[in-house]
Amino acid sequence: MTVCRADRRLRLLGCALALTLAPGLALAQGRLSPLSQPFDPETMERIDPPSSEPVGKIDVNALKAPNPDGIGVLDSRQGGLPETLWANTSARTLRALIPLLPASSGSRALAGIERRLLLTAAPPPDDAKEGEKPGLVELRAERLLAMGEVDGLLTLLKAVPAQASGPVLDRVRRDAKLLGGDLAGACADAGRQAPDPSDPLQPKMLVLCNLTQGRTLEGNFGLDLLREKKDPDSAFITAAEVLGGVPAPAPDKIRLDEATPLHVAAFAAAKLPLPASSLAKAQASVNRAVAVTTSNPPELRLAAGERAEAAGALPIDALRSLYLAQVFAPDEMSAPLTRADTAGPRARALLFRAATDQPDPVLKAQFAAKALELAGAKGELAGAARLFEPVILATRPDAVLAAQAPSFARALFALGKPEAAAKWLDIVQADTAAGAAFAARLWPLAAIAGTEPGRELSLAGLAGWRQSLTGLAPDLAARRVAVVLGTLAGLGAKIPDSLWLDTLALPAGGPKFGLFAMMQGAALDARLGGTVLAVLAATGDSGLDKLDPITLSEAISALSVVGLGEDARRLAVEAMLANGI
Repeated sequence: MTVCRADRRLRLLGCALALTLAPGLALAQGRLSPLSQPFDPETMERIDPPSSEPVGKIDVNALKAPNPDGIGVLDSRQGGLPETLWANTSARTLRALIPLLPASSGSRALAGIERRLLLTAAPPPDDAKEGEKPGLVELRAERLLAMGEVDGLLTLLKAVPAQASGPVLDRVRRDAKLLGGDLAGACADAGRQAPDPSDPLQPKMLVLCNLTQGRTLEGNFGLDLLREKKDPDSAFITAAEVLGGVPAPAPDKIRLDEATPLHVAAFAAAKLPLPASSLAKAQASVNRAVAVTTSNPPELRLAAGERAEAAGALPIDALRSLYLAQVFAPDEMSAPLTRADTAGPRARALLFRAATDQPDPVLKAQFAAKALELAGAKGELAGAARLFEPVILATRPDAVLAAQAPSFARALFALGKPEAAAKWLDIVQADTAAGAAFAARLWPLAAIAGTEPGRELSLAGLAGWRQSLTGLAPDLAARRVAVVLGTLAGLGAKIPDSLWLDTLALPAGGPKFGLFAMMQGAALDARLGGTVLAVLAATGDSGLDKLDPITLSEAISALSVVGLGEDARRLAVEAMLANGI
């Protein structure tokens, strides 16, 4: 993290402006080495870090707070963040940044931090006004729903007192019930609410509730009004027409760009499958609901399940069950390695079934390695590694599996097990000259585990890895260099200025000025909540393969400085894999 030794009032503006105007230069200059513990910016003494233990399934009683906005379901003992989370962070900052938190960042490390942030019980900022709408708890609930954290959201909603409710929380409750298959409960809530002109879904909810509760005349009247107003949501109108007695159209005739909780409920009531194309842009909560609804077609559930699991909204065991529920023809099962060459969810499902059923450990490993290879080619290695983790961990490194060793090494790095990955790398390097070259390609992933604040990089290892970039387009090679150097610098490695020269071919563009300054300033002041908020808002929904390297590097550095070092390392691994490293 770049440091400016200026007056505190000028520091943020000066540092951020320098980085915005000359990002390459700013990264090349001295950085604030990430500490294993956060520090007091006045005394420069270390202070105790927050707990960063992994969070398990939520099964706790709600923790009460004097102000409803401080209600949560986790504290530091259950894997949440400290109750001092919002110390020295203003309520205005929370109100501005919480809505910017990603629904699906493409990073399970960031999703885990966001989940903990939103579920933690902590007193709101001192300047927060109780009763201000929307309340902070409402804003948190909306983001929990968007990211698919339904279990934690429902637990949180039970603890919110009636006086803290408002339009935002009413909509969150409604959508949570629609996604959970409780259409009757959502309709009961809708019937108690006053008309809200700012809610465009209220008329559609009325139509859906009337049609599903036997009030066909009223439902069709409301449907006529939607048509007269030329409502653009033709997919909902189609589902409502089917509920009103119109024959169902062919599935390929239904057009829906992005499915919502209302679509999930309406299509389920009409016994229509959602168009597969409607899931690509849908929130993680929608994909989760589609995946767990047994009446949906198996392949639709599998595609939705992969997206939900990648976003951290679906347990990996639930996804494994979806894979095993797929049905394959005998000729597919007789030659899974050949038939799986068509990459995609069904191909991975075929290999997963073959690996699960195969008693021979060598064949089992070959099936898993093939799936890892196919996933890696599409930038989906991390998800495949989680899926095949039991097979990967049960397979002993052996020279007979030299051809599969590179896939297992990368997968183990993705799983955060560098020691186990090193054993497969030994087999890779001992195999052929080509194997040694592949081992050099994996140097950045291996370097993450050994990177400590102030430690010099292995210039020989870096040089060997850079040879693997030969032949790539200059801008792609520059991005990979920037991602590798930026992530390692974020973890504290000392980077010589000359090494940053390779990043100068990056296209123009960079971090958002305000968010970058807030991220840096909050970390320098050891403000945990403000740092995490700014990191999540700055990284956003764009995906780690598109995130600018400056923001990525500073996000890793900021998380390390405030005591979330293990999360930072997981983010570094994910970022490298997402960028083809």
